[in-house]
Amino acid sequence: MCARSTSDRDAATGSRAARSGIDASTAARGAGAGAAAFVATYVVSFLLWTFVELPEPNSFGEAFNQAVIGVVRDSVPAWQGAGYVLFNAQFVEVTFEGALAESTFSIIALADSSLLALAYLVPPVALVAAGYVVASSPSIRGTGQSAAAGALVVVGQLVLVIVAAFAFTAEGNAGTLSVPLANAVIVAGVVYPVVFGAIGGALAEVA
Repeated sequence: MCARSTSDRDAATGSRAARSGIDASTAARGAGAGAAAFVATYVVSFLLWTFVELPEPNSFGEAFNQAVIGVVRDSVPAWQGAGYVLFNAQFVEVTFEGALAESTFSIIALADSSLLALAYLVPPVALVAAGYVVASSPSIRGTGQSAAAGALVVVGQLVLVIVAAFAFTAEGNAGTLSVPLANAVIVAGVVYPVVFGAIGGALAEVA
């Protein structure tokens, strides 16, 4: 009787151990949380791009930079302009290709000293929160496993980064504005979600 009880307990423990760890459901949660983090970042970027007023320029350089932002605002729909802010917030610059010149720039950097700089904070916060949610599961145990689970937000983020990089391409008479796909994939699609998702996952273990 006692031996049978011990055997039952061992079997139950083994069953729980088999169920613990990262599995397909963890990856699915990571994909969903990563996608949600991307959407949340885009919504905040849209609000900042639409409603933030630029300060009065104090120099010719600031006036020129704000003129460039004005051209972008007048040339592309707000939903695309917000996409540029989203990528700039993750240090992916926008590329302009014209008939006579090509350049890269960051709208946030051009809007120096404005509240648009708050956009830099949004992707890390959203991805840390997403990683925390993914790792907050009874099946995830240990800091290493929690960090790995949190990093799975890369699945959802990467897919939407690729889609967005194509969607935010805008062509006009003066030239084309676009997000460089390689930079977008490496930085916004992989590095940001892996690093900040893992941080969120690790926090879930120690919380």
